[in-house]
Amino acid sequence: MAVLLLRVVQGRYAPVKRNVLLVAPTPELAAALVAWLAEKDFSTTHVTSFGMAKDRLMERPSLLIAEVRLGEYNGLHLAIHAHALGIPTIVIGEPDAVLQRDAEQLGAVYLTYDLDHSDLVRVLVNLPIDGPDDRRHASSPIANLTFLSRKELDRPA
Repeated sequence: MAVLLLRVVQGRYAPVKRNVLLVAPTPELAAALVAWLAEKDFSTTHVTSFGMAKDRLMERPSLLIAEVRLGEYNGLHLAIHAHALGIPTIVIGEPDAVLQRDAEQLGAVYLTYDLDHSDLVRVLVNLPIDGPDDRRHASSPIANLTFLSRKELDRPA
């Protein structure tokens, strides 16, 4: 079932363009996802690093899609922050039951790198994706969380 979101612009209804923040350092994956999302009328902001993504999350995209591997950080760190902001999230990585469980506990969907167009469409249809003005703003205590890198976490106290 498709849902058309509308907003009032100068007294008329206009479609709300849903924006996806795509965090994908893998060029082939990014290109495929951008094309598939465009087919479903999503605009996409593509970044390749955790730092760029963290800043862009404050713009409250309709959806976050992030690869697990993002250097010192990972896509689950972004999923935590997105969850606190009420942003649905898809995390993409290698098949890994622990990462999948962690993602699901954060309310994120975990997909593996072998995903195809139909896998993405199936997930998109089932996610609560709203336009930017329709999302409730989360007031979670972790909304102001500090991101710690793997190096910082492993440092002795």
